[in-house]
Amino acid sequence: MHKIRILETASFRRTIGAAAILAVALLSMADFLYRETVGYLTRQIDDALVADARSFANSDPASLSARIQKALADDRRREKAFGIFAVDRTRLAGNMVALPPILPGLDNPQTLTLSLNDGGGSTSEHVRIVSTSLKNGNLLVLGHATESVDEIREIIVRALLLAVFPALAISLIGGVVMSRAMLRRVEAVRRACSSIMQGHFDRRLPVHKRQDEFDKLSVIVNAMLDEIERLVGDVKGAGDAIAHDLRTPLTRLRSRLERSMRAIADDGPVKEAMQKSLGDIDQLLATIAALMRIAEVEQSRRRENFSKVDLGEIVTALAEFYQPIAEERGLDFIVVCQPAALVDADGDLLFEALANLVDNAIKFTPAGGRVGLQLVASPTGSIVRVWDTGSGIPAEERANVLRRFYRLDPSRQTPGTGLGLSLVSAIARLHQFPLSLRDSDSGLTVELFCPADGDAEVA
Repeated sequence: MHKIRILETASFRRTIGAAAILAVALLSMADFLYRETVGYLTRQIDDALVADARSFANSDPASLSARIQKALADDRRREKAFGIFAVDRTRLAGNMVALPPILPGLDNPQTLTLSLNDGGGSTSEHVRIVSTSLKNGNLLVLGHATESVDEIREIIVRALLLAVFPALAISLIGGVVMSRAMLRRVEAVRRACSSIMQGHFDRRLPVHKRQDEFDKLSVIVNAMLDEIERLVGDVKGAGDAIAHDLRTPLTRLRSRLERSMRAIADDGPVKEAMQKSLGDIDQLLATIAALMRIAEVEQSRRRENFSKVDLGEIVTALAEFYQPIAEERGLDFIVVCQPAALVDADGDLLFEALANLVDNAIKFTPAGGRVGLQLVASPTGSIVRVWDTGSGIPAEERANVLRRFYRLDPSRQTPGTGLGLSLVSAIARLHQFPLSLRDSDSGLTVELFCPADGDAEVA
């Protein structure tokens, strides 16, 4: 999987692109070098052939055979080819075995494969040839072997291969190295962002001394995070301060109303209004308590209260507590508790979160319905599932109900603060336990996935 990620990185793709450009540049350079070198050598051969052909054509035909024999004898590298042929194509002199099938003129030298007699037998050679007519009507064919040109061609091709393939290999290795380095930096940024999303607003993206583009971007993002942390801190601080400051006067107000109610003898309209006021004050105090509890959970950065927790004990305790409440409301309360691995968690917070889920399920399920509480073991952890046959939550609203004070229209007439699921979400984020809401048969199912501790034993 890691290799696949490297191949998918932008740095690796850019390296491959650079390697391709390098290969094209090397091929173009080799082609230019080949054309210039081979072209120059070929022009040199052609010029020498034309000069010799004109010299032989202007000489005495009677002495031409002797000159050709002398030229062949002096040719130690055996590069020259000569042939004098009669009109009937009979060979009269030279080392060409037969008249070539094509007879290029002085202005159009060509390369052909000819059979040459080197004294010990005939050999096949690539020869650059020209032809011209002699004064006596015979045909003169001159040639020069292109072995030196072929050697140059092989040298250039070999040099190209020796240059291109190592260059491509080095480019690929460099691309892998740069991609691995880039992935390490991306992974560091991902870990920092993940920690920030989990509520650790004091974390920042790493910045290195090299101050490259990544570092400059990290500096900008860190400055943005500083401002966000300040704004969030101000908002949370103001909300928490207001909640804390309101709790004391509301408590004193509630105490005065209770004393005043005890002083009133009859059950008149005044006492009834005071009882309703007490109910409103209790709801305000419950809201303040829930807000302060959420703030306490969200601001918790340490895990000193975490320990090995048996989910089976929590589910059993919840079942014992809510079974009578469900029966009183005319609900069928179904409990399934499978043996599950211990998890590393804060037992009190988990109990509080699951209690909120069960309480909501009972509250929003009409009489005659069913509510379920299940603990199911899985290969990677445990799943605590709370389901009901109530009205459920529309799919487009499931993310909203985890926000503070958000309540669906049908539930606004039901007593509550709209903070229960917000508290559940905050506790799940603190534990890094995935929380999901989905449809059940005719209501809502909420699942909390608790990854098993690696050293835990099955309870």
